[in-house]
Order: sequence, then C-alpha cells, then structure tokens
Amino acid sequence: MKLGNPGIFTLLGFGYSVAVLGIQQLLPYPELMGAAIYAIIVGAIAEFIGGMWCFARGETYIGSIVATFGAWLIGYFLLVTQGIALKVFHPMSGALFCFALIPPVIMLTAPAVKLRLKGLTFAFIFLIGLLLFLGLANLPIWGAIIFQKIGGIFAILSAIVLWNLAWKAIKELMDEMTKT
Repeated sequence: MKLGNPGIFTLLGFGYSVAVLGIQQLLPYPELMGAAIYAIIVGAIAEFIGGMWCFARGETYIGSIVATFGAWLIGYFLLVTQGIALKVFHPMSGALFCFALIPPVIMLTAPAVKLRLKGLTFAFIFLIGLLLFLGLANLPIWGAIIFQKIGGIFAILSAIVLWNLAWKAIKELMDEMTKT
C-alpha cells in the first residue's frame, strides 16, 4: 500500500498560509499580522519540504511549483520580519518581491493550461491575482487599501482551490487504501 503523497501536505500547507494571509488582508485588525506572518512560514516550510519530496519522487513539474512558492514564501517571511528589523524593508521592496514572482508563475501555469488541469490552472490564476494586488497594496498609491482587499479575496480563492485539490488527493489516497 502506497501512503505517500507530498501533494496533500504541500497543498494543505500552502492553502493554510494564503487563507490566513487573505483574512489578514481583508480585515482591518493589526492584531492579525502575527498570524499572517507565521502562517507564511508554516506554508513556506510545507511547500519547500513538499517540493523536495516531489523531486525525490521524480515529479519535477509539481516539485518545481511547490519549491518555487516555498522558497518565495521563505523570502517573503524574511523580508517582512528581518527586513523590517534590519531597516532594509521598504514598501517598494515588498511590491517588487511580489511582482517579480509573477513571470515564473505564468511560466508554471502554461503546462497546467496545456494539460487542461482546471484546478491547478485556477489556483495559478488566483495566485497571480494575489501577487499582483499584494504588490500593488505595498505601493504608496491611491487605492492601496482597495488593492489589499482585492488581494485578500484572491488569497481566499487560492486557498479554496488549493484545499479542493488537496481534498481530491486525499480521496484518491483513501480509495487506494480501501482497495488493498
């Protein structure tokens, strides 16, 4: 019986981190910032470990997706924690950090579209929206609060899709377990 599927672990962890981030972006309570920051590192760890696990299993595409997001989340966590403590964080650096991930995510989206993987394609679309609006929310421009809220909506939609993909993987695993 095969009980290993790193996709479940990574999808649940990433969904968790973007869900908490989305709630923090939507609700105007500064007390939620700590939850969002630590959810980011939890998701980062899950994504990065899951990506390495996928690579070890020869699943290069999925490994590339989750390791890329995991590494980015680690960097984002460090930027918004250590970057602030070291006084090197600036809203423009936060925006750039988000915007610079959009081209790699678009590249990672292409195989999902070509293979007609609807769930993964929607996850990418929502994650691109999250990165775009999270980046715009960092900029000192008119509408930054609106962009923050839109980014929060994209984060929640991303979490729903990621968790749905995880649930499908869990059901497949349960089906495998009941066959043996």
